Amino acid sequence: LRMCCKLAPSPIYSTYEDKPYIAPRNVGGGGGKIGDLTITWDPLLPQEQHSHGIHYKVFWKLRGTLEWASEELKSLQNDGVAVVNIPQNNYYTEYEVKVQAINNIGKGPESEPVVIYSAEDMPQVAPQKPFAIPFNSTAFNVTWQPIEMTRENVRGKLIGHRLKYWKTTHNEEDSVYYLSRTTRNWALIVGLQPDTYYFVKVMAYNAAGEGPESERFEERTYRKAPQKPPSSVHVYGINPSTVRVVWRYVSPAQDEEPIEGYKVRVWESDQNMITANNTIIPVGEKLEAYITNLTPGKSYNMRVLAFSNGGDGRMSSPTLRFQMGKTTRNHASRHYRSGLNTVLVVSLLYLISMYLNNN
Repeated sequence: LRMCCKLAPSPIYSTYEDKPYIAPRNVGGGGGKIGDLTITWDPLLPQEQHSHGIHYKVFWKLRGTLEWASEELKSLQNDGVAVVNIPQNNYYTEYEVKVQAINNIGKGPESEPVVIYSAEDMPQVAPQKPFAIPFNSTAFNVTWQPIEMTRENVRGKLIGHRLKYWKTTHNEEDSVYYLSRTTRNWALIVGLQPDTYYFVKVMAYNAAGEGPESERFEERTYRKAPQKPPSSVHVYGINPSTVRVVWRYVSPAQDEEPIEGYKVRVWESDQNMITANNTIIPVGEKLEAYITNLTPGKSYNMRVLAFSNGGDGRMSSPTLRFQMGKTTRNHASRHYRSGLNTVLVVSLLYLISMYLNNN
């Protein structure tokens, strides 16, 4: 097929230039270093600029005052950020800000005023009266009197507290820090050494940094938790929903805290141990526990441990698995047989687990 003629190119037309018709969107800001007022906005899109030489003018004033300060940003980088200087005493203070787009033809409309905060300063006061209580052999629960939440004290928005701690036998330069990102006046420090003295200090912090340190407090962690597990653990069926558990006494070593009691931990065999229920037997009572309200016909796992102020000790091993007997309708003739079946099932499973363990 032969072309008989060429097509002429389409004509190109240019619209007239004009000033911007819309104001910058998403005006906001805040942050930076003390003495800064950071103003942000979304630059106009190319099709909204209407001419060359697009740049911006920012306005700001203390909230509640009448007179606006302004600065025209001659730079053509148009990154949507301006940082203006304000008095350093005006830390964390509300300002009203707005932004205007300007091109080679003229000025566009100003955005609606929005309220932002100037940059924060670091807190000027320290938490008072820090106090540490041993939680277990490797943790402290630290409390303190919170600082009064005034602008002059906090000089910004309180984010949390920084805790500084070190062994009393070491230099303060060897300190470890724990960051508590809450405004509550307590924190749990973990990962400590048993039976060891520590110093603790507390500081408040905001976006600008941390304030002065509190006075130090000295405390000792508890000695170790029980390192030996209970032995000779046996379980006996009482009825289709109750078993009796017995074990031998755990004797703590000299570097361990005295035994406070025992926990019998029971959970369904098809569940994770985190679902376990603990039956607590205080020290001095008979070394047995009755576990009630079990489901007839269900299989359970069980372990026993000693506990002290140092924490939970090692659990008995291996894990004992037992299955409850099923209920019967004829109380008079079958109640004894049902309890006996539970005993047989529990004892048989225990013997099997011991045999597998030894082989």
